[in-house]
Amino acid sequence: MSLILSIETSSKNCSVSLSKDGFLLDIIEENSDSFTHAESLHVFCEKIVNQSNLSFSKIDAYAFSEGPGSYTGLRIGAAAIKGFAFCFEKPVILISTMKALAYSHKEKDKLLCPLIDSRKGEVYMALYDFNIKTLIAPHSHVISKNSLVEFLNNHKISFFGTGVEKLKGVVSHGNAYFTNNVFPSSKHLIELAHLKYNQKDFADISNFEPLYLKEFIPTQQKKNII
Repeated sequence: MSLILSIETSSKNCSVSLSKDGFLLDIIEENSDSFTHAESLHVFCEKIVNQSNLSFSKIDAYAFSEGPGSYTGLRIGAAAIKGFAFCFEKPVILISTMKALAYSHKEKDKLLCPLIDSRKGEVYMALYDFNIKTLIAPHSHVISKNSLVEFLNNHKISFFGTGVEKLKGVVSHGNAYFTNNVFPSSKHLIELAHLKYNQKDFADISNFEPLYLKEFIPTQQKKNII
C-alpha cells in the first residue's frame, strides 16, 4: 500500500491531493490570478490530511510537480516538499509538469504538446507521442507561425495547457488542435507518482531543484513621477 501526498504549484493553480495505491482520495485546489500559493499551500496540506483522519507521519511519500513553470510557485512548492520530507523522513518523488499534463491528456491519434505560459511571446513546451515518449524535451520556446511545423506537416498535434492561447493566435495549421482550460493539477501526478514509488525512484532531498529553465528576473517597481 502507498499513500502519497502530491503538490502542484507550477502555475496559478495551487493544488494538493491525497492518493492511495494510484487512486485519488481527496483534492483541494485554487486556481487564482492573485497567486495565493504562499498563503494557501500549507493550509491545503493540513486540511486534506485532517479531512482524511490521517497524520503526516502516515504519508508514505511526497510527490512534487517539478516544473517548468512559475519560478515563485515552484520555489514555494519545493520548500514545502523538502520540509515535509525532512521532518517525517519520507521520500520525495519528482514528476515533470509537462509529462504529467501529457499523461492526463492522452489521445491515440495525436502527438501531445503541453504548453505552460511564460514571458511575453514565449511558452514552456514539450512534445510527446501517444505512449508519452519524449520527442522534444521541455524547453523555453519563442512562438512563431512555424512552431513545430516540421511535425505538423506529418502529424496531428494536440496543444493544451496554460500557454495554449498564445500559440492559438499565431499557429494556423490543419493538423493543429487546441484545447482550452487545461492547467496543471496535483491529480495529474497520481499515476506517475505511484509508478515511481513502486520502482523506488526517489529524489535526493538535499540537492534536488525544480526545473526552472529560466533565471528569475524580479519585476521593477515604477517610480512615481511628481
